[in-house]
Amino acid sequence: MQMIEFANKQKHGGCWETIVARPGMVVERGGYIGETSMWFAGSSGSFIRADELALALIDAVMHGSDELLLPDALLQRGQELVKASSSAGVK
Repeated sequence: MQMIEFANKQKHGGCWETIVARPGMVVERGGYIGETSMWFAGSSGSFIRADELALALIDAVMHGSDELLLPDALLQRGQELVKASSSAGVK
């Protein structure tokens, strides 16, 4: 709650935006334990790969986000960005 109070102070003149993300379990892409856990859990949103989370958070910081960054939203946006970067040939 401190960041929200900080952002609402008059002296910042609306120039501060606080984004709070609540990812589920973060796993390493290609890691045996993480990939196996994701396979068992399915696409429940409780697991997200580190690269997907990083892309989703960078996107939220660069473009803002009006929605809460809960596990499902982070997972969906991260997967979209990974797919887009793969099709563009970015590694």
